Amino acid sequence: MSSDTSRRDHAAMAVREVLAGDRKVGTVSRSARRRRLELRRLGRTASAVAEDDAAKRVRPASDSSSDSSESAKVAPEPTAEVARWPACVSHGAVSVIGRRREMEDAIFVAAPFLAAAKEAAVEGSGVAEEEGKEEDEGFFAVYDGHGGSRVAEACRERMHVVLAEEVRVRRLLQGGGGGADVEDEDRARWKEAMAACFARVDGEVGGAEEADTGEQTVGSTAVVAVVGPRRIVVANCGDSRAVLSRGGVAVPLSSDHKPDRPDEMERVEAAGGRVINWNGYRILGVLATSRSIGDYYLKPYVIAEPEVTVMDRTDKDEFLILASDGLWDVVSNDVACKIARNCLSGRAASKYPESVSGSTAADAAALLVELAISRGSKDNISVVVVELRRLRSRTTASKENGR
Repeated sequence: MSSDTSRRDHAAMAVREVLAGDRKVGTVSRSARRRRLELRRLGRTASAVAEDDAAKRVRPASDSSSDSSESAKVAPEPTAEVARWPACVSHGAVSVIGRRREMEDAIFVAAPFLAAAKEAAVEGSGVAEEEGKEEDEGFFAVYDGHGGSRVAEACRERMHVVLAEEVRVRRLLQGGGGGADVEDEDRARWKEAMAACFARVDGEVGGAEEADTGEQTVGSTAVVAVVGPRRIVVANCGDSRAVLSRGGVAVPLSSDHKPDRPDEMERVEAAGGRVINWNGYRILGVLATSRSIGDYYLKPYVIAEPEVTVMDRTDKDEFLILASDGLWDVVSNDVACKIARNCLSGRAASKYPESVSGSTAADAAALLVELAISRGSKDNISVVVVELRRLRSRTTASKENGR
């Protein structure tokens, strides 16, 4: 068996562990952590249980005022020569129902994700695959559904498959050469692939005109990150968010699509829609995000076009956090990165008594979920943490775990 095959098998096993269980906790200690999270959820107040069903789709405005400015400042794209790094050291995900009565979030992790669609894509194109071109790129996504879980679940099943097809077609058609022009072309191809992927998935799940009203009123946000040896590509549609920790600084890689964002409000009104301030700014007084997958009844005001950020990797990149607004409504970018950094570096054990040992990416995700619950988040909460470089040595970790 080749080393590539062994690596893919190992990655597939890790993915199955991450996604195992209703809470999708990706470590051997996930059962204990899930019980703790469920106990917290069962201890919620009666008023939270009686929350109106409509609130699952019509969401309260964010309580985290500091994040509105943070999320608007999407990181610029550096132009320096691109280096190569390990795609990721570890990754983990946690998704809980929180204080909702139904679970409408979905998450998906696949590393590497292109290998899963390799055979089907090559056979369908009729073009022979060139050996050695596949990069070890990981796919990480959070889908925050509203009006039901159907669209979020469809995104979980289809988004990575469709994106792999779009990426591979463009790579098979690309020419040779090198230099800055090729790097620019590669960035453009990623943006084209993401846009085409989101449009295809939206077409599959958006509902037809003749569909019943229930199908037309279901939608989902989508924040997708592809982490490779050279760069990170993030596509966002909605108000879920991706934040990179670089050199100890929280760097947002996406910008929330809120109806009161000036450019989004202008776009909605130009299309003939209205943004109404009713328990927060909403499209036609209903939806608190201006872009999503699905929501056929609100088109053309609510669109599925993602904003794409292509970021070159540096040796200062520490980890990446993807999460639904169940986290970001109550936790700022800076605080989330500080908590994750403490966990990944091994400092969390002394600061947070309820944290689990090991300081893995899944531990960091679980700790962020617990923090959001303790701060009164009223939504489903989904968090994915991708460790880009090890923040402490294995020797230190072994000594701490052996205490």
